[in-house]
Amino acid sequence: MSAHLYGLAYSPWTERARWALDHHRIPHRYHEHVILLGEPLLRWRARNAGMAKASVPLFVDGHTAIGDSLLIARHADAVGEGSHLSTDHPEFGDFSARIEDALQGARASVTAAILADPEALRESARAAAPEALTPMLRPVAAMAARFIARKYSADLAAGERNRAGIREVLRELRERKGSRRHFVGDSFSAFDLWAATLIQGVSPVSHRYIRLSPAVQRAWTQPGLAAEFADLVQWRDEIYAVYRRGSARPTVSKASSIGPGIATDPR
Repeated sequence: MSAHLYGLAYSPWTERARWALDHHRIPHRYHEHVILLGEPLLRWRARNAGMAKASVPLFVDGHTAIGDSLLIARHADAVGEGSHLSTDHPEFGDFSARIEDALQGARASVTAAILADPEALRESARAAAPEALTPMLRPVAAMAARFIARKYSADLAAGERNRAGIREVLRELRERKGSRRHFVGDSFSAFDLWAATLIQGVSPVSHRYIRLSPAVQRAWTQPGLAAEFADLVQWRDEIYAVYRRGSARPTVSKASSIGPGIATDPR
């Protein structure tokens, strides 16, 4: 097996790349990226692949290296088995861009919530070391969260503006989907996958799919938006139950992560 996917198991961007690869039964070995500590190795891999920017998810298969979840999904559509995800649909580029707008706001909201919650920082630190060393690593967890904010230009102080941006996109999704199960046609597509993973930043999906510790899960939860868009949360849960089950599971390289999430046992 020569294909490798590097990512953060709790990240919606990594999740949609993994889902696309799994949907198309593309065998790969998954590696959990370690924020801060793993940056030099990630940059080395990116440089070797001829990429200017080091970011996860990063998919490497021989001489093919892709560092963007949308491009990974398009690659999976091109070479994989099973039904096409319609990543080449003429409207999908604009649809994906709107999801991206909301996800940027969600990332800022989660990071701010982690930094404001000592228990969430403790849980993030505990993912990387034995319990006895957790107090010493809590500042490292905070440093990692701020690093993520800087790397992706997240405005941690714009809480209400971030929520308003997420709300606007969710309203668009509700209107576009209507009472149908799928956004496009009668089958599962990247439209459904992108919308479903966005909702991770409003109400986390079951631990069966993405494991979060209790305080970190609170940081990922926005109760007001979750209640306002309970119909979309329920739809997301149904989409996961039907389409995230029975997919090809990648071989996992286990590692801890320090940052705005916790994934000591990634799927």
